[in-house]
Amino acid sequence: MACVLGVLMCAAATSAAAESAPRQPTVVSGSLSNTGGVLTASAAGAVVELPSRALLRVAPNSSLRVFAVPQLLALTPGARTRTWSFALQRGRVDVELPQAGRDAVLATLGKLSAIVSAGHAAFRVHAGEATVANIEGEVRCLVNGHWQTIPLGSTSTLSKDDPGALSKPGLPAPTLTSTQRMWLASNQTVAMRGLHWTRVAGAARYELRLRRSSDGEVIDRRSSESPQLDARITPVEPGKYLLAVRAIDARGMEGRWSSETELRVIGVVLPKGAYSTEQTIYISDGQQVQFTAADDLEMTYRGAGHYFPAAQGAGLDRGQKTVIGFRLPGTLETAIARLEPRGVYADVKVGPQRALWPRDPISIDIQLKSRTGAEIPPFSLQAVPTVTLGVEPVQVNFEQDGNTLHAVVPPSTKPGPWVLRVDVADQYGVALGHGFLEIAAPPQQSDPPLRIAKPEKSPVTPASPKPAAEPPLASRN
Repeated sequence: MACVLGVLMCAAATSAAAESAPRQPTVVSGSLSNTGGVLTASAAGAVVELPSRALLRVAPNSSLRVFAVPQLLALTPGARTRTWSFALQRGRVDVELPQAGRDAVLATLGKLSAIVSAGHAAFRVHAGEATVANIEGEVRCLVNGHWQTIPLGSTSTLSKDDPGALSKPGLPAPTLTSTQRMWLASNQTVAMRGLHWTRVAGAARYELRLRRSSDGEVIDRRSSESPQLDARITPVEPGKYLLAVRAIDARGMEGRWSSETELRVIGVVLPKGAYSTEQTIYISDGQQVQFTAADDLEMTYRGAGHYFPAAQGAGLDRGQKTVIGFRLPGTLETAIARLEPRGVYADVKVGPQRALWPRDPISIDIQLKSRTGAEIPPFSLQAVPTVTLGVEPVQVNFEQDGNTLHAVVPPSTKPGPWVLRVDVADQYGVALGHGFLEIAAPPQQSDPPLRIAKPEKSPVTPASPKPAAEPPLASRN
């Protein structure tokens, strides 16, 4: 939270100077503690804005005193210059002064003083040494009553070994040696990598700065102890960018920035139903990919034999895999766009195969696959299934896991047999596959045939012997 700094030191200022300073220095970020008029930055550092719009970037744990009113100093012939002052006791302070304006900043580092009239300068007090560095500005230094101009990229250090604080050139600028300076953003952004540069003697580390060419805004800064960047730069959108690198010595003083090198990120606008990975763009035959940020580039494709002005769009050559190269005119380094047929289909499985209703619920499993075996990003294509039972649509709730869908259809209460069909398209209506299942009803149970029971025969018992017949009696008549 911004707070107004109180008067920390008595300044020899005229009433006119006080009237010309309606505001006071304010803390715009970070925090400063005040102990007897000495301000000490927190572990996160702090930024103080002067009424002239100049910024004092106070390094973590650094201590200083700040004058609350300016002085009118005769720095140039003519009108006096309104000058704000601070005294650095320990640590580092960077001064950033707008190029336009009549203000200046006076820094006092013990017996060493310096005036910043424009641009960026750095001041450091450590272990009995006082250092002034002209990073990108206009700086003059005063030692023992003598003024000297500190050239751009030079430093002046007051120490036992150098009581005159003679100006010396800072570390030279590295040279970018990377051959890759163009990237293809097939997925809206791309992470730059493979950057390296020449080693600078005396450098403790290096700093990279990436600016957007259109408005000059710094979008990324990276630090590296070796003359290469192992990590990728923040994902970058299509457009033109400017990259610079500088060396930093053991004191933490920066050398001059290298000359800025243009980097290019080519954008890709996909047609409906197409998708892309980091290496390849998959489209259907007859579709075209549109390229952005390629208006002043040259392009070629396999079999063309020459480069020609880059077109805004390109498609598959005769429906086959097509490799397109982009380059800046007159250079050899290229950015490659690989176009391949989409070849996506839906593997549809419906089962069990010998399903009977109402006994078996039906499982539907759908998986998007590529005929080339390439991975399909789940966010690019969506499987949209349509399920029908006979000719009537069926509302089915699918559960999705990546590129796989699963659902269960309960048995129908209507008379069968039935045919369950699954048609799958993508979100743009392009057919991807289908499957079906014939479902039988259980066989009807008929009444058992009538059986006519035959009467059982009683067992035959052997006849007992009959007595012998008596001879007939002779009639007396």
